[in-house]
Amino acid sequence: MAHVTAGTKIPGRVARTLDKGDFSILHQLTWFNMAVHSDSEYAKGTWFKERSLAGPLIFTVADGLIHHADTIAELLATDGYEIYAYVGVDNMKITSPVLFGDTLRAEAEVVDLRPTKNPERFLFMYKNRAYNQRDEQVVEYQTTMIVIQKE
Repeated sequence: MAHVTAGTKIPGRVARTLDKGDFSILHQLTWFNMAVHSDSEYAKGTWFKERSLAGPLIFTVADGLIHHADTIAELLATDGYEIYAYVGVDNMKITSPVLFGDTLRAEAEVVDLRPTKNPERFLFMYKNRAYNQRDEQVVEYQTTMIVIQKE
């Protein structure tokens, strides 16, 4: 019985509460230092009323949460596949801000697994959504990966 089929749910295994230290290191490592993310006085005048996590970093946290402890790799392994390459992300939507103290969790779903022109490689697609502690969706996107069958 195949486990990697369209519609298969991929539950995240962990949640993460993001504190000021997380915000600081994520923004410093990526150079997302715009005032709304780095200047608390400026941020008080925005509709967030405080510094917010940059959108691309919301994606980074969400993707890390769904890959945590090899969740995606283990699902693929149940049908004899392993990850070969991360190809791309499509249709990303940041749907709510992430602020200090928010706790994020992720849930994904298999969209497709299909062969490529190369008979040794397959395209694996999943849709990921992350939510905060109030069950408000903060991001959604679809990821495409190349996977290979294990020998």
